[in-house]
Amino acid sequence: MKRIFAINCGSTSTKVAYFEDDKMINKVSLDITAEDLRKMPKVLDQLEYRTNQVKKFLEDNNLEPASFDMIVARAGTIPSVPYDGAYEVNELMIASVTYAPEAQHASTLSCLIANQLVKGRKVPVIIYDPTCVDSADEIAKITGIPEIVNMPIAHLLNTKMAGITYAQSIGRNYKDLNLIIIQLGGGITLGFHDHGRISDWVYDDEGPMSPQRAGAIPTRYMANFCYEKFKEGKTLQEVRMYLCGQSGLVAYFGTQDVREVSGLMEQGDEQAEKILKAMAYQVAKSIGSLAVTRNGRVDQIIITGGIAHSRLLTDWIKEKVEFIAPVSVIPGEREMEALAAGALRVLNKEEEVHEYNVYPKGYSSIEEIINKPNYLA
Repeated sequence: MKRIFAINCGSTSTKVAYFEDDKMINKVSLDITAEDLRKMPKVLDQLEYRTNQVKKFLEDNNLEPASFDMIVARAGTIPSVPYDGAYEVNELMIASVTYAPEAQHASTLSCLIANQLVKGRKVPVIIYDPTCVDSADEIAKITGIPEIVNMPIAHLLNTKMAGITYAQSIGRNYKDLNLIIIQLGGGITLGFHDHGRISDWVYDDEGPMSPQRAGAIPTRYMANFCYEKFKEGKTLQEVRMYLCGQSGLVAYFGTQDVREVSGLMEQGDEQAEKILKAMAYQVAKSIGSLAVTRNGRVDQIIITGGIAHSRLLTDWIKEKVEFIAPVSVIPGEREMEALAAGALRVLNKEEEVHEYNVYPKGYSSIEEIINKPNYLA
């Protein structure tokens, strides 16, 4: 029996789960109040607080880190890596997410907490299926500005799990199929899974609007918007946070909860219906854009994520894209199961662990990273 502990940090909670082989024994979401978060504005400020929460969970459930066969963490904001699957959490990764993170995102804390738990113990720690796997077609990265290369980023952990789940349901192998998989959440991302490889993608800042995000905005408007915001004294980080956390449904209705906006629509609110339909419409457009990258050769379209529970939205999307391929809806997220399943495959020697050896841009040694932190650290 393999004992696996999974850690998944989100913006307002830390999800942890204990598995014995593929059976989940215990799972909990360790929430953080808005008041406490205000006292810890930077992600790394939260490390000690969240680590203590996890340690208390372990103590309350009589779980000792030294007894685990492996700890698996959600991947944080690391530079692009060449493969999906498992990566060792090593000194370079710890230094990179601490002193030179790619962005301020709570997921970064997952591997840091895991690293804290295993200090002085011989327990392997890995991340699994990071968002930044660079397996995409080179042509997909080209933009109209030579200095800007569009690097792939997507919700790989849950979408790949959905792809594997669908393939198993029809007696096929995930790596034998062409799938377009959509993650409907606070941000909406899409990926073309070409026989297990993400060949092209639509990230949450370049496709449909979502509950929290603006999505793709025409540059003629975006340039004016940013100019006006900076003229008001907004920082780059504040503008980014607006686009990435205070736009979409939040900007229109003051809530990111699709159920609340659907409720408004049911009460006759025409604006609510129009905006929800626009979101579904934009998701369908993005599905179409991915379909053409393989000349329409798509075996299945899969819709997953928390908002996939909304039959209203998924039906609107299906109406527009079923001519491309059949559509399956696998609602919810199974990130903890995905993390544990990856760790179990590693422990059973069905997969290898990749060495993490990618330096953040502009750095060539761990000492340099530590001594010259970037502005996000």
